[in-house]
This record gives sequence, structure tokens and C-alpha cells, in this order.
Amino acid sequence: MPFHLKPYLLTLLLAVAEAATVAKNAYNCTSFIVQVPVDNVTVVVPPLPPFTDQHVATSFANLITEELMLPQDISGSPNLSTLTTSFNISAEYCTPAKSGPKASTLQILTHGLGFNRTYWDFYLPSAPNNAQYSYTNTATGAGYSTLSWNRLGHPPTTLANPYTQIQATVELAVLIGLTTLVRAGNVTQVPKPQKVIHVGHSWGSELSNALAATTPTLSDGVVLTGYSHQDMFNALFIASTGLRFINQNQPARFPNSFLTWPDKYANQYSFLEYPYFDDNVLDYAESNKWPFTLGEFLSAALIPSQAPNFKGPVLYVAAEADLIFCASNCTTLFGPTSLEVAAFNGSSSVETYIQPNVGHGINLHYNATGAYNVIMNWASSHGF
Repeated sequence: MPFHLKPYLLTLLLAVAEAATVAKNAYNCTSFIVQVPVDNVTVVVPPLPPFTDQHVATSFANLITEELMLPQDISGSPNLSTLTTSFNISAEYCTPAKSGPKASTLQILTHGLGFNRTYWDFYLPSAPNNAQYSYTNTATGAGYSTLSWNRLGHPPTTLANPYTQIQATVELAVLIGLTTLVRAGNVTQVPKPQKVIHVGHSWGSELSNALAATTPTLSDGVVLTGYSHQDMFNALFIASTGLRFINQNQPARFPNSFLTWPDKYANQYSFLEYPYFDDNVLDYAESNKWPFTLGEFLSAALIPSQAPNFKGPVLYVAAEADLIFCASNCTTLFGPTSLEVAAFNGSSSVETYIQPNVGHGINLHYNATGAYNVIMNWASSHGF
């Protein structure tokens, strides 16, 4: 059943909406590469060749936008194939310097489009000791361990093919494979956890939701941030990007066929709510943005969102002004009869919270720690 914060707590969260320095806790992190196999995963055979120029890519953005806003089949039933391979996955394990009982609960953090795993441990180079934007800092400060990872196409994770390999089903298989390895104690750098919570943002929430749907016993609890089950608003993101080639936008960083948005203002449009962010954060996020792929959009419909067999607790943390999943107004969603709650109708608990004064990229706003603390309180209240 959804919950609502008491008025005094909401007032407290609103009070941190302006810039403030957050002390950096003592936590230790280890970065490493782990090989994750995927076996016989269903993939979409792209119905079109790789984009030859920006005109073709932008034209396809028109088609995707129309299909999302006015649902219709633009390509017929997709041709499917399978993929069996393995990928090198870049990951980082962080744990409190002084480990306590909660450190045996591992939070597996999956980032969304446009970011890599530093979304969860974000620091401005000019303020390396200000942990205002670091989810990892808050989580380890609350006693938990975290494991963040770079999705496919985000080096040093395997770059992979943006059409045939970097697809929703494959990324889901990687998340399942990584979780399976960790839970079995087969990743040297990560102690075998007693409990695992999956925390996602945006596309990472879609993958975490799908993990709960397809392998419901693999997770003990799920936190879905920057996410709803309202797909039609994704068209606003597509329209703002025009599916720009990132090799033309940031040519030194990525090869052809990976996609992005054109500039920092398109970044703000999709991810940030003015004036609740520092322009230095926007500049840094833009200069270090990460790509997305056509394969992800072509295959998104293949991963499930309905998770009736998942028994653990679920928390949705929505951004009040989320453009991509709420058309900039999440306040009318997430009620007790919403699609979000219904997706986990077998869960022991489904709770919802809307973080005020933030856009889709929750972690890049002044009061991100308000959302972080809600998640920590939820985890503690459910015995994690």
C-alpha cells in the first residue's frame, strides 16, 4: 500500500532544496572487471541497417516519437534471434570503512541512459569532499554496501554492438548474471551478501523491474527511481535528442552509431528541473555524458514489467518534475490503483514517494540527499 510522508518530514526535505555541503563519509571502494556470460538471449534483428547519416537517424526519431505518442505498429512483428556470448563488465564495490551488520546487505545499483555508474557516486571535481550528490556516500553512511556497474557500451565495460548486442534483453541478462555471480560468492572482490536490494534509475529501473519479473527470487527488495509505467512520455526524450550521433557531438570519446542529445540545454530539458540545480553540475554532466543505442529502443518491449511473483518489498522514488516518465508532473501518478502498484500485486509491500524540486536526474539536484534518506529509511524499516 502506498505511503505518504508526515508533514514535518516533508518540510525537512524541502528545507534542503538549496545548495549545501554534505560531509563525505569514510567508505572504501574497489573497481574491477568481471566477465559475465549471457546464454541464448532473445534479441531483435534490427529492421533497418545502421544509420548512414544524421538525416536518417533524425527521421527515425520522428517515427519513434509518433509511435510512442500515438501507439501504432511501425515495423510489424520484429524478427528475433538469439545471442550467446560473454561481456567484460566494469563494476565498483563500496563498503563502509567501519563495517557493521547492514554491510552484508548489498545494494546493486543500475544507472540509466546518458550516465555511467558514476551517477551513483557523483562528485564535482571542484568539490571532491562534498558528497551532496553521492548516493554511495549516503548508503555506506547508513551502513550498507553498494555495487555499481557500467552497462554495455560504457567502457571499460565491453563497448559491444549498438544495434545487435546492446539491447534491453541482453542488458537484463547481464544484470541477472552479475547478481547470480555475486549471490553465489563468485566475484572475488565482493563478499557473499546475505541480502540483495536492486536499486535502479530510469532505464536501470526498467532493468531492475524486469529482473524482479523474470527471476523473482534473485532480489530481496527493489527500489525504482526516476521511473513509471507510462511509456508514452519517453517520446519527449526522443524528440529532444533527435537521435544525435555522439561521435559528431563528442568525437574523441565514442565511435559511430552511438546516440546522444545535442547540448547542455537538451540535457537540462530531459534531466533537470530549474532552478534546483547547480549549473556546474549540468556542465560536468554534459561533458561526461554517455550514449544510448537504437538497439535499446528496438528491444524495450521485450522485457516484462509485470512482476506478480515477486514477494519482496518495493519502493518507487519518483521525481516530482520527471519529464521522461511523467511529462514533468508525477504528482497525479503512483496512487493505490496505479499501474506501478499493480505491477507488483504479489509483493509484501509497495510504497511510493515523490521527491520535490527535482527533475528526472534526481541525483544531480540540490536536495538529492532527501531522496537518498527516504530509501535508507525504507531499507531499514524492512529489515535490510
